[in-house]
Amino acid sequence: MWRFGRRPGRASRGADIGALLVPEAFGADPVLRTACEAVREGEVESGLPLLAESREAPELRVLRAVELGRAAADRPGGVAALVESGADRADAVLWLGYALLARIPAGAVGGAGASTAERKAASAALHEAGDALEAAAGMRPDDAAPWEGLQAVATGLDADREDKDRIWREIIARAPHLFPAHMTRVRALRPPPGESAGPGAAEEMFAFAGSVADTAPEGSPLPAVLALAHAEHLRRERDRLRGEGNMDFIVDGAMGRLYGEAAQELFAFARDWVARAVPHLRDAQAHHLFGWAFHKAEMTEAARWHLSAVGGLRCDLPWSLFGRASTEAGRAMAELGVDPARDPGA
Repeated sequence: MWRFGRRPGRASRGADIGALLVPEAFGADPVLRTACEAVREGEVESGLPLLAESREAPELRVLRAVELGRAAADRPGGVAALVESGADRADAVLWLGYALLARIPAGAVGGAGASTAERKAASAALHEAGDALEAAAGMRPDDAAPWEGLQAVATGLDADREDKDRIWREIIARAPHLFPAHMTRVRALRPPPGESAGPGAAEEMFAFAGSVADTAPEGSPLPAVLALAHAEHLRRERDRLRGEGNMDFIVDGAMGRLYGEAAQELFAFARDWVARAVPHLRDAQAHHLFGWAFHKAEMTEAARWHLSAVGGLRCDLPWSLFGRASTEAGRAMAELGVDPARDPGA
């Protein structure tokens, strides 16, 4: 279960490790990488068979829609043109919605450094993506994928709670254990930036994540969403301290680490998942979440084990909450002596 005895050779620098990592989707779904490369080279129709094959598999469909959307971010017109060429309309419009989402720069929505013009442009892009995803949802009523995209739109726009809850109900009615939907729901429940940072400010977010961890199907990676709640909370604390004018080295020290019962709770969930794990497309994401949490908690052996388990696969969350994802993940791996170039499955 826990192979804590293995200590791979230490890689030279975090940046070097980060450069070796590839998106988790390409490890979980190898045919996706080839299709995305073809889409980036202008062969947009290459993505359609993958979406058609995934209509009855919500986890795979969202995975593919997100990654194909990123591949088509610079050519949404090409995706839109597929509808006119006779492609399945629901697949093409779903893909268009995710391509429009992928065009929005990181930090442009709600980011402290974003200009007014950037925020307005991001808001307009979110509304455009939402229109496409609403259309896709209407074309294939049993499909959870458009609703997961709509949840990302509602979170980005900071929609009212009633709208967020409505979308969440639509998702779980179609795919009650959809991993990325639970990740986005955690983020949708985080306290708004301007709200007081008292001890109960993140209570609802933690209550949801804890409930998911407690009730997840046996062997599911879903308990890892509790680690995301901790990451969101620490990111919020960092932003609050910075907003009060504290210097970065003071902020880093004040943020401390995951302590006591919180860390032990995560360890128990991770241990139980590993003992009963059923292969899942989001296993690498769960390993990254637990690996981040245990690194933060200074539970070195557990952190090393989880980050060794990802091989050479990169996940944006939770690392992107604290900087560039590949850099932050690479730095943690370097500190732990994890070298994905040597790891089996890299």
